[in-house]
This record gives sequence, C-alpha cells and structure tokens, in this order.
Amino acid sequence: MSHPLYYWMTDNAELFRYAGELACMREGAGRILLSGSASAFLAPLFKTLYPDATIIVASDDSSVLDEVKGMCPDVISECVPLCAFTADHVDIAVSVLAIESLETRELTTYLFSLYDALSEDGNLYISFPQAERPGLYPMNEETSWYDAGVKVKMKRYQAEDVMKALSMIGFELRAAEKDENAELGTIISIHAVKKRV
Repeated sequence: MSHPLYYWMTDNAELFRYAGELACMREGAGRILLSGSASAFLAPLFKTLYPDATIIVASDDSSVLDEVKGMCPDVISECVPLCAFTADHVDIAVSVLAIESLETRELTTYLFSLYDALSEDGNLYISFPQAERPGLYPMNEETSWYDAGVKVKMKRYQAEDVMKALSMIGFELRAAEKDENAELGTIISIHAVKKRV
C-alpha cells in the first residue's frame, strides 16, 4: 500500500491501537464520533473500517474539518470547542491526542460530553501523552506530534487521573496500555465502555 496515510498509520500505530479491535467489537456500528486534530487522519481509516457508518468529526480547528471534508465528503463535521460538542447516540467515540489541548476544567466537561454522546455499551478509545512526573502543570509549548516545526500549547495528564475520572463519570475500563513515541514520550491508550444504567 503506497497511500501516505498508510505510512503515517504504520509510524504512529500507538495513537489508535484499538481501531481494528473496535471494528471487531462493533461490526454494526451505526454512528462513530472522532474528536480532535487527529480526526483528519482517522476519518478515512474509520470510513474504511465502517463503510456504512455515519462518521461525525468534532474539532475546534476548521482546517482539520476542511481536510476531513476533502478526503471524506460525506462525513458530518462540527466546528466547536472540544468541551462543547453535542453529538449523541454514537456507538464508538475516539479521542486521539485531544485532551492535552484542554485545561483541567475543560477536560472534565469533555469527558462528560463523550459519556453523554455514547449509547449504552458504547466504546470509548482515548489516547494522550502522559506527564512524566505527578503533579499539576500549566499548559506548556511543545513540539507538535504531526510536524516537528510546529509548536503547540499542551498539558500532560497522569494516566491514573484520567482513568479515575472516567470511572467516576460512569465508564468501565477495559484496557490501558502505554507506548513510547519519539516526539511525545509516553502515550497512554485507554479503552473504556459506557456502563448500562
């Protein structure tokens, strides 16, 4: 396969480790929510995995949405702050390298939004670069994961804090793994399922 997306996926597999596994879990997924700047890369992947699904992309960056529309014209897009999107009744929600762009207060709202968006037993996949030391840190300027020449504001979180927040909101944790990324350090990947109420 010579498509540039293939090479990006191969080099950055840890960013969406569970994509194929989610396909096995929900072969009949009707609605899939992708949020964050990685949606531009993930929309074609999920359109291939789920050709009949409705793909919804939420991002606060209109250039990401323009790129998604160029590759997948039938994708539904919503340009909103990540902590304010309003999608609902989705079978799978995917948040790849998105939460590090949010302050702590926005993060809580965002995780609740993902919970509200999912149907019962819906699958959540979330990944983020982990803080190397415990403690609260301000937003720092770091090299972006997609372009070594671009600096972005980001905040690193502890995996334990995010997993605890997900559990308190009402998610059942199914898997958590870590991978090393040359630019970002340790990437945490979490798979959780919305509990039945």
